[in-house]
Amino acid sequence: MAKIIKDVYTEYFSGKAGLSALPTAVEFVAGAAGGGAPLTRYIISDKRSAQDLFKSGPLLQAIEERLDAGSTLIYAMRLAGSSKAKATLDVPGSSGTAFTLDGLFEGTWWNGVEVTVTEDGGDRTVDIVDPDTDVVYSFTDTSNAGLVSKINAGQSLVVATIGAGALVAAMTATPLASGNDGLTLANGDYTAGITASEDYTDVNWVHFVGADSLTLWTAILTSCNAMVTSNLGERFALLDVPRLSAVDITAPTTAEVTTYLGTITALIATVADQNAVICAGEATFLSSDGTTYQNRITSTMSGVLAAGKIQESLLAKSPPNVSAISPEWNAGSQSTLVTENVIHMRIEPGLGLIFGNSNNRPPVGSAYNRVEKVRAVYAAGKSCRLAALPHLGKANDEDGQGLLLMETDIRQPLNLMVQKGEIDSFELELSSTPEMRALGEAEVRISVNSLKAFEVILEKVYLD
Repeated sequence: MAKIIKDVYTEYFSGKAGLSALPTAVEFVAGAAGGGAPLTRYIISDKRSAQDLFKSGPLLQAIEERLDAGSTLIYAMRLAGSSKAKATLDVPGSSGTAFTLDGLFEGTWWNGVEVTVTEDGGDRTVDIVDPDTDVVYSFTDTSNAGLVSKINAGQSLVVATIGAGALVAAMTATPLASGNDGLTLANGDYTAGITASEDYTDVNWVHFVGADSLTLWTAILTSCNAMVTSNLGERFALLDVPRLSAVDITAPTTAEVTTYLGTITALIATVADQNAVICAGEATFLSSDGTTYQNRITSTMSGVLAAGKIQESLLAKSPPNVSAISPEWNAGSQSTLVTENVIHMRIEPGLGLIFGNSNNRPPVGSAYNRVEKVRAVYAAGKSCRLAALPHLGKANDEDGQGLLLMETDIRQPLNLMVQKGEIDSFELELSSTPEMRALGEAEVRISVNSLKAFEVILEKVYLD
């Protein structure tokens, strides 16, 4: 289309780029769980779906904490260790095994599924009971093959496989057995999840629950950097630190807190990466079943981040569904955490529990020194790449009109971000020399200004 102002100028738009806003808070979270297929992405936006799918475990807790704190779009992936196993039950026939029932996924939850078989003349009825709801799924047939077919078509708790035995015999209520969640994860289980996460280029940040070693941090950050530098996607990582070790985790001693702080600072000493967002400390949460438990605060931080605008700082934000923190950092510990760019929570008189800062951990002198700046720049880059994509493989004449059209299309999402307050301003320059045009190349230079930030006064305030 053309926008024409008489006797002034004419602007040409290709019409290839739309102005629809991109999702800017797509979270990828992976961890151990009691249900769901391993290394499979599920899109979660509510607790009920998460509970029905993942059953239990650190991944489910991480999702619930996020949703409580404001998340709306989560890509969730179950990771499972080598001990994972499906619950199983051999249903006997009049001779041999008539058929076998296996839990739909690996996990201990399916150990609670009960099976009853009754006989009535030539009919055999198989009742399968959901351990959560006590709903009974009932199937009747005169043959094993018929029962197997009906069982597999009529419920999603177990999978039936026919055996070699004669017609199924009567059986009292018997549970499946030997299911295992595989909650203990090895480095290889995490790295498989890291690799799988790279398939989803629309992800804004990743969190691998419990990946708290320097080896795993390096693997996660290497993946993030590869996505950015290869122009596949923009993402940063929320990194877990080791859990607090204390005799009473709700009330650790001064010595235990000092040791914990030393562990954190030693771990991050060699980390200098703009994609590293490190969060320390534990909190008390209320689970969906009404019980309280202690957990890292990383997932809650992720939910608060997802609920905020792109340039909105985490500093002084109050997270929901957190009733207490552990440890309660003293002034010296807080100063150390802020100096080391570690996000944490503290108690603010009159405000309650708040986040202490909003820093990532970039190299010294880097302009990428706040989480909100990383979000703003990466979101702008993603918008520009999508706007430029329709122009790849298109003709560009000698006067460079194709380049001008692409520049105009790239400006559209950037202007929209300025209007929405997601970036403050930008500078855009496209160039293509005759030699570059012959090779089908163009260079795009974008400078994004993200200036909104809060600063922290660490120790002293002077008044005149």
